[in-house]
Parts: sequence; C-alpha cells; structure tokens
Amino acid sequence: MPLDLQPGDVYADTIRIRGVLGVGSFARVYEVDAPGFDHPLALKLTREPVTQNEQAQRALREITILRSLTNPHVVRIFDAGLRPDGHIYLLMDLLMGETLDEWHDFSEPLHPAQAVTIVHQACLGLAEAHAMGVVHRDVKPENIFIERDGQIKLLDFGLARSWDGRPVVGVNATENHMVVGTPHYSQPEQLKTRVLNPASDVYSLAMILYELLSARSPLFPDELLIDVKEALRADPTAWLKAHVTAEPEPICNLPGCRDLPTGLVRGLARALDKNTKSRPPNAGALANILGMVLHRDMGIPVAAKLRMLHSDDSMDDRLFLPGSYRIGSGERCEIKLRDDSVPAAHAVLEWSGVPNRPHLRPLKEDGLVSVNDKPISRPVELGPDDEFSVGSTRLCVIT
Repeated sequence: MPLDLQPGDVYADTIRIRGVLGVGSFARVYEVDAPGFDHPLALKLTREPVTQNEQAQRALREITILRSLTNPHVVRIFDAGLRPDGHIYLLMDLLMGETLDEWHDFSEPLHPAQAVTIVHQACLGLAEAHAMGVVHRDVKPENIFIERDGQIKLLDFGLARSWDGRPVVGVNATENHMVVGTPHYSQPEQLKTRVLNPASDVYSLAMILYELLSARSPLFPDELLIDVKEALRADPTAWLKAHVTAEPEPICNLPGCRDLPTGLVRGLARALDKNTKSRPPNAGALANILGMVLHRDMGIPVAAKLRMLHSDDSMDDRLFLPGSYRIGSGERCEIKLRDDSVPAAHAVLEWSGVPNRPHLRPLKEDGLVSVNDKPISRPVELGPDDEFSVGSTRLCVIT
C-alpha cells in the first residue's frame, strides 16, 4: 500500500507530520517534529515499501553520499535508514525557500552578480562530492534550492555514482543505452562515450548559468528560453541532439550580455565545450573561476587571506577566494607547497565564503595534515584562530 501521510499523523511512533512539502513518484517529503529537536525537520520517505533493487540502491546511495558530505551548500542528514515496514527514510534539514525553477522562471535575465553567485554556491556544494569521486548526474534548477537568506543548497543525489571506482552504492557512472538525468541539462557525452565524470556536472552548471544570464539557451540562441522549452516539451530528444550537434553561441553575442566580464565569457565557453577534457575538470575548478569573477570584476567582497609560513621561515600572503583547493607540491595543486615531502595533493581546503568557516579535509592518512599541531584523519571546520599544517608548511585563513 502507498504511504501518503497527512498533517497530524505519527510515523514510527515518534515523528509527527506537520505538513506535506513535496510529492514525487518515488518519495514524499514532509515537515515534521522529531524527538530531540526544538525545531521542525524534513522527512523524506519512500512512498512504497522498497522491494526493487534499483529503488533500494537509489535511496541508499543518497543516504551514503549525504552522510559523508560536510559542505554547508548540501542539505544535512540527521538520521536515515530502512524501517521494518520496508520504507527508507531520511531525516534532514528543513529548508525554507524555493527551488531555482520556482524562484525564477527564466523569462528574463537575472542581474549578472546574482546569477554568478547562485551557480558559484552550487559549485561549492558539488566540489566536495567531486573530490570524493562522486558525480551528481542530475544537476538542474529543480535540484538547486534557494533559502530565504539567499544561501544555496544542492539537492537529490539519488542518481549520483562513483566515477573513479571509489566505494559508493552503484559504482559505475555509465548507463548502457539509457540517458540519465534530464535531457535539457544533459551532456554531449551521454550520446557519445556514455561516461559521465565531474566535468559532466560542470557542463550542466554552465547551462544553468548561461540561461540565468541571458534567458536563452546556448543551443537555441535565437529564441527565448521559455519558448524553446515549450516547443520541445513533447520532444525531449531534441535537447539531446542539440547537446551533441549544436555549437554553443558565445554569450557575449546575445542582447544584454555584451558587457559581461571577459573572464566570465571565457569560463562559460570552456565549461560548455563538447569535449570533457577542455572543460574545468570539476565543480571546484569552476567555483574558482566564478569566485575570481565575483571578486575582481563584480566588486563583491568574497575574499579572505591565506597566510603560509614555509619551512625556511619565509611568509606568503595570498588572496583566498571561496572555492575548493588541493594542497601539495604536485602540478595539479592549487595551493602549492615548497616541500618535497608532500609530492602529491594531501589535503583539500574548501570555503563557501562569509559567514561560513573553511573546512580542511585530509586526503591521506600519513600524519602530514594537522590542525593546531594535532594530526587529523577526518574533515575539520577551522575556527578563527586555528592554524593548520601540511608537511612542514603552516597555514591559516584570515577573514
């Protein structure tokens, strides 16, 4: 029997339903009161008892991923599991606001700084997942939530997969003969290699940003986006064909977009490239591009200072923008150390901007990453007075 709870119902003897927040074919989301919490939470509950393997994998996949993420731009999970009645549940943050598609109908452009800020925060929400080897695969406006204070939360990791063999429920990011996600925000590789990686999510994020800035699609630039969506509503395969065959129109050619910052125009063009290897490789890299645009070109004070004390007692101060940064002496590290004992990336430093604090995540368990001289093996939120070390280099973030 389907489980459709109503306000006043009690589930699992202790969780009282306050209202229905969302209805889908697979699950329902409720506003609830739960013991031990002095504020309402959200309960995501499968509508039917889970009997099919794919349904169970989807639900368990989302639980596994969300429980491992610490980024403030991803919803927090307080409890989750499989109930004796066969229903899978997630007890999580109650978000007050709207999804991006409800908040904005894409009928007209957003102010550039507002559009870039929204997608920048969505990138930060994905950066940690990408660093852990997880690709979302269904980035779209319906899965970007705008809270009432303007903070962005990324939703629905139910279609996510590991792309590099790390242990996530459902380890292969490739689906044979099946398009995953939403055709409108799909990627060229869906019909070519069928292999999705973090650069695939970057493409979808860039599609959203282009549409927010212009109210047009890069694939159908001569028509308003709302008209294209209506015309293709009954033919989603036309989106897939366009992703493969239509060259994206440079956004600076569109009305109202000719004065966009050069760094933004170039960044969008790279992120929409048909070749995954030509795009920013992950959401963290795209976040760094957009963070620089916000700081340098749009005058939005998003930067802090990163202070580095090297083993030879020399000191460097550098601009520190919200983003995701690998720390080490390797070529792919955004924060490079003068320390041969740290040859590869050993930690990731992530920051989503004020008022949030930076998070430091060690990548190796060899004792070379410390906070206040204590080695760490799990992600740590850095306090205002915390110092941290990677190898012989001491660092601190000054906001």
